[in-house]
This record gives sequence, structure tokens and C-alpha cells, in this order.
Amino acid sequence: MRQAYTYGDVQTAEPVSGVDGSRVISFFIFNTCVHVHGYAGDDEDARDPAVVERLDGALRGFRDRCVFFEHAFSRTREDSDIARAHAAAPAPVEVASETAELVTLSLGYCERSRGLFDITMGTLTRLWDFHAGVVPSGRDLACALPHVGYSHIHVATSGGRATLSIDDPATVLDLGGVAKGYIADDLARLLERHGVRRFAMNLGGNVLVRGGRPADEARRPPVRAGAPWNVGIVNPRDAAHNRAVVRLASGSVVTSGIQERQFTRGGVTYHHILDPRTGMPARTDVSSATIVADRSMDCDGWSTTAFMLGARDAIDFIEGLPGVEAVVIDDCDRVSWTSGISEDLSIIPTLPRL
Repeated sequence: MRQAYTYGDVQTAEPVSGVDGSRVISFFIFNTCVHVHGYAGDDEDARDPAVVERLDGALRGFRDRCVFFEHAFSRTREDSDIARAHAAAPAPVEVASETAELVTLSLGYCERSRGLFDITMGTLTRLWDFHAGVVPSGRDLACALPHVGYSHIHVATSGGRATLSIDDPATVLDLGGVAKGYIADDLARLLERHGVRRFAMNLGGNVLVRGGRPADEARRPPVRAGAPWNVGIVNPRDAAHNRAVVRLASGSVVTSGIQERQFTRGGVTYHHILDPRTGMPARTDVSSATIVADRSMDCDGWSTTAFMLGARDAIDFIEGLPGVEAVVIDDCDRVSWTSGISEDLSIIPTLPRL
């Protein structure tokens, strides 16, 4: 039996009891739904008021930390670090240490992906409207493309102070493609500092789990404490069903795919993952690229890269990254995966359409 949760305003969100004995908090932020379960330890009574108070304190800290990140990383808030850097460009502005760290780490993914992942894609994505089905003109794309390039972004630190600068005022820095992974990793550390060793969070598709599942003797078969969580990979052809399931005790799972945002106009279907070289949807035989890793930020950074590389090259590329695994679904519904995940992956057939 699933429990329905209400995703309300983050400022009024409070922990509640989950049907599985967890404490749960849910709210809307980062333009997405955030949801986390915190569990008592195996040697604790989940009904003990002291345990409940500790879990609830951790979840409130989780909520407040999300508010901090929204204020720091948002591209649309005028007072955010990113918005202030745009307003001051090309001059540097002082930013939070977390902002500097996120940008520095993001630049590493840009470099190692050979530019397939680029944090200046906001220069192009702002021209598209996937809700209204707006395709930018060739002229607008041509004017924007010279301003795309992560080399325009600079982070400096001196005396414990960090600055961020954008040397081209027409370049738009947008960390949306990697920020949730960074945030999820930070929130995991926060929960662990509060003594929460078993939890499961979902930040709008960034799934991160720790400690395995809680014991459940009522299930058939019974679930032992620490058993792997089952994380579904959505079928790109049928969003109501999964195409695969990953078994994972601790780690993160993130998927980039055409099913997330797309529209059809003039008989052509456009998806939201754009090629930084053209400004158009990436031409690839991949429908869905899922990355499994200990760090959620790795999942964010490499899922877009894997999607754009194409099915065969994506598997070869991810095989070369220690501790990172991939599950790729191509446009013919074929599923391929890296060698390190084969024992923890179950494939689900696509149901025939009636």
C-alpha cells in the first residue's frame, strides 16, 4: 500500500509519520517535489519520543538547508549568487563557499565530457519553451551559440572568500543540470550528522538512499534490515511502467531521458536535452540514460553526457569511470548496461500497446 503525501510550501512543511514507520517530510522547491524518509536505527524503537524528535530535527534541518540552496543557486531569484553574478558580469562577485564548490565541480564534468555537458546551456535553453511548444528561430540560435562555453565561467578563492565571474555578459550560467545532485549529496551528509543512517530521498528524480531497507516481517517474503532498495527506471515508451529495476543499498540513481520534457510541432518531436554545439535537441539513439553511483552529483553530470554520446559510446565511456555504472535504453527499446551493475539489475519487458 502506498501512502499519498501533500507537497506544499516549503516554509510550512513539517515531518509526519510514514506507513513504514519512518518520519517523512515533503515540499515543493527547486521547481520540483522533494520527498525524504528518515528511519530509526535497527536498535531503536521508532515510536520512542526521543527518536522521533531526533528524526524530526534532522528533517527540519534538511528542509532549511534546501531553502539555503534555493536562495544561493537559483537563476531566477534576483538575490541569488547566480543572479548577482549575471548582473555584475564581467566583474566578480563574492559568493557562498557552496556556490563556488558547486561551480568548480561542475566545470570538471564539463571538461571531462569534452563539452557535451556545459553549465552555460542556459544561453540556449532560455530560447526554448517546452511548455508552450516554442522552437527558437535559426537566427536566434546562431546569435546565442558564440556565447555558449564553460570557459566563460571563473571561480577564485582568496583569504577564505570565494568569487564567481562570467566574463561574457551574454553567457547564461544555469546549474540546473547538476545542482540537485550536489544538493542531494550535501543533504545526505546533513542527515548522517544528525545520526540518521537509513534514509531515502527523491529530489525531483535524483534518488539517493543509504543504509538499505528497514526490516519488515509482515511482507511476503519478509524484508531483512539492510536489504537493497528497489529503484525503478521509467520506460521511455510508457511512463506508467518501469523498464528496469536497480537494487541498491546505498547510492544514487538519476535518469536523463526524452520522456521528461518534449513536444511535437509540425510533425517533429523536440526533447529538452540540447546539444551545446547546435542549440537543438541532441541527435542520439538513446531514449534514456541512467547513472548509478555513490555520489548523486556524479549521476547528474554523467547522465546528460551518456545520453548525448549514443548507446554504444555511452557504455564504453562510463565503463572508464571508477565507481560509476550506467543503464541505457535506446530508441529501439534495447537495454544495455555496464559490467559492474549486471548482478543488481532486473529488466522488465515493455508491455504491448493495445
